[in-house]
Amino acid sequence: MELSIISWNIRGLGKLEKLVAIRRLVLQEKPKILFIQETKLNNFTPVILRGLRCFQKFEKIFSPAVGSSGGLLTIWDPEFFTVTESLSFRRFIAIIGHFRGGQFMCGLVNVYGPSTDTEKLDFFREVLEFLRNHRVAWCLGGDFNAYISCEEKIGSAFNLANMELFRAFISEANLIDLPLKGGGFAWSNNKEVATFVRLDKFLVDDNFLVNFHELNQNLLPKSISDHNAISLVNKGSAWGPKPFKLFNYLMELDGFEEVVVESLKQQKQRNNRLGILSLLKGTKSAIRVWTGKRNILQNGVIPQLEAKIF
Repeated sequence: MELSIISWNIRGLGKLEKLVAIRRLVLQEKPKILFIQETKLNNFTPVILRGLRCFQKFEKIFSPAVGSSGGLLTIWDPEFFTVTESLSFRRFIAIIGHFRGGQFMCGLVNVYGPSTDTEKLDFFREVLEFLRNHRVAWCLGGDFNAYISCEEKIGSAFNLANMELFRAFISEANLIDLPLKGGGFAWSNNKEVATFVRLDKFLVDDNFLVNFHELNQNLLPKSISDHNAISLVNKGSAWGPKPFKLFNYLMELDGFEEVVVESLKQQKQRNNRLGILSLLKGTKSAIRVWTGKRNILQNGVIPQLEAKIF
C-alpha cells in the first residue's frame, strides 16, 4: 500500500504566511495525512478553516493550545483513511482506523512532547499507557522534544537523563526509529553559535512495518518554521517484511554481546543445522526479551524511574 504522512512543528498557525506555507507543502508533497504541532490556537476561526482547504476533502481532530503554548492538529483524507476512533489529549492526539485497501487496524499519533524536563516522565508514561491499551499497529510522529543519542545533537550540553528516558520509552513500546534521509537534524536555534537537534521524527512498530514494507523517513527543506517538516512515505512495493532491524545504541549497552552469543549458542545446541535467517530471527527475539526486562535506567543517571514508567 502507498502511504504519505507529513509532520511539521509550524510554530504558530494564526498567521496567513503559515497557512500559505502549509498549502504549498501539501501541493508539493501531496500527503494524505498531516500532523501539525504548536498551532498556538485555542479554536478554529473561519479564516483558518478556509486556509487549510489544501485537501479536496478532509477531516480533522484538534487539541487546543494552553494559553499561547502548544496545540495539535491532525488532518486526513477520509477516502484514504477511515477513522473508527479519535482521541485528543493535551500533548498527543490519535486516530485509529484502517487505510483504503487494507484491513489491518492501526493508530496514528500526532505528538508534541514537553520541553520542560520535569514533565517528560509523565508524558512518556501517559503515551506508553495509551499504546498498551489499544491493540493495533502504531505510527507516532511529531516533535518529541527529546533525542535518542549524542549523534542526534550538535552544540550545547547533552541531557543524558532525557536520552535514557526516551530510549526506555521506545524500547518498552517496541517502536522503531527509521533512518532519516536528507539530513540529520530537524531543528536549529538559528543563532550565531548554533545548536542542531533531531527533535522531530516518526516511530513505528513491527506490525506497521509488516504492512508498509518500503517506509522511508525524509527530512524536507526548511521554510517558515525553525523546524523542518518530516515525511513518512511508502512507495507501495511489497518485498515482504524486513528480516531484522536493530538500534545502534543497543549494541553499546552492557550485556548486549552476551545475549547475542548465548542466543546463538542455545539455538545451535537445539538444532545444529539452522540457517542464517533462522539464527537471526531467534537472536532478534532474544534481544527483544532482554531489552524488555533490562532495567535500562539503572546506570545511575535516573535509577528510580523505571518502576514509575512501566
